[in-house]
Amino acid sequence: MSFRNLTLFILYLFISHTVLAQTNTTGILKGIVTTSDQKPAAHVTIHIRELKRTVQTDDEGAFQFNRLPAGTHQLEISLIGHETLLQAVQIAAGATQSIQLQLKVSGKELSEVIITSGKNRFVKTQSPYVSKMPLRNLENPQVYTTVTQALLQDQLNVTYADALKNVPGVIMQLENNSAGGSVTSRGFSTQSFLRNGVPGIVGGGSLDPANIESIEAIKGPSGALYGASLVSFGGLFNRVTKKPLDSFQVRIGYTGGGFGLSRIDADVNAALDKEHKLLMRFNAAKYEEGSYQDAGFKNYIFIAPVISYQLSERTKLILETEYKKEKANSFYRMFADGSYATGVRSAKDLKFDFHKRFIGDDIFITTTTANFFAELQHRFSDTWSSRATYSYLSSDANGSSGYLSMKAGNDSLIRNMTYTEFSKTYANSLQYNLTGDFRIGKMRNRLLIGADVYNVTTKSSSPGTIAFDVVSGTKPGAAYTALNRASLHERVKGLTYTRSRALQNMYSAYIQDVLNITDNLLAMASVRVDYFENPGTRNITKDTTTGKYDQTTVSPKFGLVYQIIPNQLSLFGNYSNGFQNIAPVLQPDGNFSNFKPSQANQWEAGIKAELINGKLTGSLSYYDIKVTDITRPDLPDRPTYTVQNGTQYSRGFEADITAMPFRGFHAIAGYAYNKSKLTKSSAALEGFSPGSAGPGHLANLWLSYRVPSGNLKGFGAGLGGNYAGENIVNVSTTALYTLPSFTTINASLSYEQPKYRLIIKADNITNEDYFVGWSTTIPQMPFRLSAAAYLKF
Repeated sequence: MSFRNLTLFILYLFISHTVLAQTNTTGILKGIVTTSDQKPAAHVTIHIRELKRTVQTDDEGAFQFNRLPAGTHQLEISLIGHETLLQAVQIAAGATQSIQLQLKVSGKELSEVIITSGKNRFVKTQSPYVSKMPLRNLENPQVYTTVTQALLQDQLNVTYADALKNVPGVIMQLENNSAGGSVTSRGFSTQSFLRNGVPGIVGGGSLDPANIESIEAIKGPSGALYGASLVSFGGLFNRVTKKPLDSFQVRIGYTGGGFGLSRIDADVNAALDKEHKLLMRFNAAKYEEGSYQDAGFKNYIFIAPVISYQLSERTKLILETEYKKEKANSFYRMFADGSYATGVRSAKDLKFDFHKRFIGDDIFITTTTANFFAELQHRFSDTWSSRATYSYLSSDANGSSGYLSMKAGNDSLIRNMTYTEFSKTYANSLQYNLTGDFRIGKMRNRLLIGADVYNVTTKSSSPGTIAFDVVSGTKPGAAYTALNRASLHERVKGLTYTRSRALQNMYSAYIQDVLNITDNLLAMASVRVDYFENPGTRNITKDTTTGKYDQTTVSPKFGLVYQIIPNQLSLFGNYSNGFQNIAPVLQPDGNFSNFKPSQANQWEAGIKAELINGKLTGSLSYYDIKVTDITRPDLPDRPTYTVQNGTQYSRGFEADITAMPFRGFHAIAGYAYNKSKLTKSSAALEGFSPGSAGPGHLANLWLSYRVPSGNLKGFGAGLGGNYAGENIVNVSTTALYTLPSFTTINASLSYEQPKYRLIIKADNITNEDYFVGWSTTIPQMPFRLSAAAYLKF
């Protein structure tokens, strides 16, 4: 099917949903259930016994009945420690009825029972995006971690990079490039390219958390549902954005801190009509930050409005936009010379001052991102529903940036500079998912049928990388300031610019089935057929086109879940596949070699828990990933030729635990061990770990306590941090370079009342000197104190 025909087909589905939803004799009932202390009553069952209908509230206490017959119905709601609530509701044909219900504490229950019935606000137990269908974590044979908005606020996280420190096995490798930076997961580098389960690329070096409801870190190869272009063999990151609420709410905050941190953010909710069918939410942030180095900064403005409209009782339209304008000099990288001849084995062996940036503030990149998202949700019946989405993504950049590379020895630095006259990326994405939840005999069956189209175009004009000069890393003298905006522009004047245009198209169809063989035994099977087309990169300067190719790939996935204790404890195992498309290579003899996609196959097994009414949740898992069909030099006989027979493995263990042992106290802990090795590669690399694998050991911890009652109610404190083992970023038969292990400790104090919240945060309390990187050495921020104030209306 051509891109044009598939586009028309999906647009037809948009229109047909609206037409199908116009005639009805039923209504919708939606509402919010809260506990006696006005907290959301999560995962509470609501019955309408005369209709034999049941729903369960979500994490926010919200519920919805669709297609209720017009008339009066009796709701029955019960929760341990609270009185059973009976509530009569009147449903009108073709209308939506909204209610708010509050449960009362039962005098028959012991106070200890009531105390332990609170909600774990750092846990989200289900997602419609991870498996592209509503599925509880205990039912999913794949491991994922969710970072909730409540945790982001508790830790005063104002950057996406800090939020990811809560994901076991994940560490930042390159923070200030595209899509929030590169991180390692299960031994492979990946970035955050997904938003609500569909492409959502943001240009520039920052992702602002202003409109993020949660972050889902999905572990391991995920080709069956997500393809290859936006994920890696180690996993993917999906940003779940905030949606409009059915009430007027305003939250405005200011955060200030060391090194020039200044951030204003706002979150506004409102209903735009009397029936509350048209809802609006507006999130925005203005961010400024300097650097602990003698140069470096990042300034941007971010706005993200969203509107939802209930077209009918069964159909909802959501329209979202994101706009970000950023100006930054924050892309710092230093490549050390780790060859055995230099004697430099670690960042500790380097003698120069890491407080020097070597690139001044007058050299910067300006980026603009403008994205649009449309989503149409439609419920055909109680068992069948659909989600159709369209996204337009656009970003452009211009300006200069640079990086440092060491010459042989332990002092001289090459300042490598890039100048971008313009860089423009725009993409279109169409995706349609049809889901069913029905029974085959006595077996529950959940089916997903989906298709997506994604095309991306990139245009650029640049003279390439320039080795501007060589300076001393320890005593640069007057040469230190020789690199500036004027001198760089003078250098590039006489250079030849390469103007290019690249286009890629991806067409995919997938199907997934989740079958409850018994009430406790669940099987999942998924498969994707993916067609990738690269019409080639056109060099406008030379009027040539190279790299044209196309590939078709089939990617399967299988999983089993057995609930040892229903809805509390599950054993799981999975086989999942991932793939990466590989372009042809022009060999030295003038012939092109065509390659097939490289493949990653993962076997994983473990246990998941949601015990003590959700107060102890987590997972333990072991995985084994094997990658085949990696391209590599044909050594030793033909080192300038490329062949496709390289292999690699990545194995490890992960633990992710969230606990609420008593009211007001939360503990989050994670640990990950990974061992990666190139099992067939060039002679210099074979048997060693890839430079992108990251540390072998990673751990994270956050302890939070908020006084729940009494005179000190509202006071809170938090303490935690991260540990990373040695990170070997450059290793071969001729070189070894390691980033040292490190431990960072953070703490916070807060005070919250219904109308305001105050918080103070100390990062890196021990002022640890530490580094992250991917073949690079990137120094991280020392001790910083910050504070924030929020007003709520």
